[in-house]
Amino acid sequence: MNFLKKTYKLFLVLCLIILGLNTSIASTIEDVPDGFWAQKAIADCINRGYFSLDKSNKFYPNGSIQRGAFLNALLKVLESEDVVTGAKAYFKDMDDNSPYRKDIAIAQNMGFVFGYPDKTFKPTEAITHSEAISVIANISKTSMRDKSILEQFSDSGEIPVWALDSYAKAVADNLYINHPDPSRFNPTSKMTKAEAAVLFAKMAGDFDILKLKYSKAEEDILLSEETLNIYNKAPRNNVKIYNTKKIIEAGNVIIAHPVNNINTKTLKRGEIVVFEAPTDLYTEEGTLLYKAGAKFRAKVHRTKNRLWVNKQNKALFIFDYAKYPNNTEKEMAAVSYTTNKGHVIFVTDANSKKKYKESSKKLSKGDFLLKYVDKLIPIVQTKINSDENIYLLLTGDLIIPNNQDL
Repeated sequence: MNFLKKTYKLFLVLCLIILGLNTSIASTIEDVPDGFWAQKAIADCINRGYFSLDKSNKFYPNGSIQRGAFLNALLKVLESEDVVTGAKAYFKDMDDNSPYRKDIAIAQNMGFVFGYPDKTFKPTEAITHSEAISVIANISKTSMRDKSILEQFSDSGEIPVWALDSYAKAVADNLYINHPDPSRFNPTSKMTKAEAAVLFAKMAGDFDILKLKYSKAEEDILLSEETLNIYNKAPRNNVKIYNTKKIIEAGNVIIAHPVNNINTKTLKRGEIVVFEAPTDLYTEEGTLLYKAGAKFRAKVHRTKNRLWVNKQNKALFIFDYAKYPNNTEKEMAAVSYTTNKGHVIFVTDANSKKKYKESSKKLSKGDFLLKYVDKLIPIVQTKINSDENIYLLLTGDLIIPNNQDL
């Protein structure tokens, strides 16, 4: 009985210690006063080891956070600070002695940071709200979101075009910061350390967000590399099968047909057109990738009216979204596969050597992206019936969750 009493007392003491831990830590932070809007999140992040105080026990909550330091803390949130060994960062403004080199290399190899167009990373520059939100969106891999969700915020028009999808995901997942004005994002302003702490505390407290493909507990395991041979002159035919997903690599070609008849004479820029898979898609080795009925959304990016009567109007389609029969949604990147003259390659004449002369040379994924992405002429001509199949060229990897109901 005495043993049970002592055990119970010890249990109560431990509970009190755990409950009071954040409060005790918060009281030791010299520059975070009681009642500060982010006090609890800052204490939580310090307790978890995401951030540390300086020698004077100061956190500098209103100071900016460097791009490299943001990644350093983020990798700790993901428990992935050592997930990639021997990784190298490929940015021209960095070398082996650059600050946060290892963190940036890991993040780049994981695929959620890309640097600037001039191939620099600027690790010591302050990160902006838009940059931070974009990184979080790249990690979470959540489905595409309707950007109309941003209209409730008064400064949504200030969001850079490249960050719009990221903000739509962030709002849907409640992974954004808008203090002190709940109606504003301040997307181009610099993120403070306090704001970063609130963001990381949200992530740490959300079980679903921590179930990311980068977590050590759910590491992707490559099971096999298989072949997709829909069109024998596609730039790529590689498919990777993992324990958690299947990836049809960029450069592959898949088949789809429009859900409804298409007449480009009536199409307008920004209009959405939906295509679908006519049959189940299998690899040459027999692995089911997705079932018939998978939907692929295309947006009309541009229309072109022809002056001559005997010439057809044309529309440029960009595919950005896939929805599988079990309602799983994923981003995609594809265009209708065309020759350099802009003709659509239909299933019935795709392999005609007389009409289409294309190279069958095998390209690496990197070579494909460099050679094709900026030079394609994705044009669909007038009147494509709903029972006519066309080829879609993937300009980005198509990720398919490992679910037999797809």
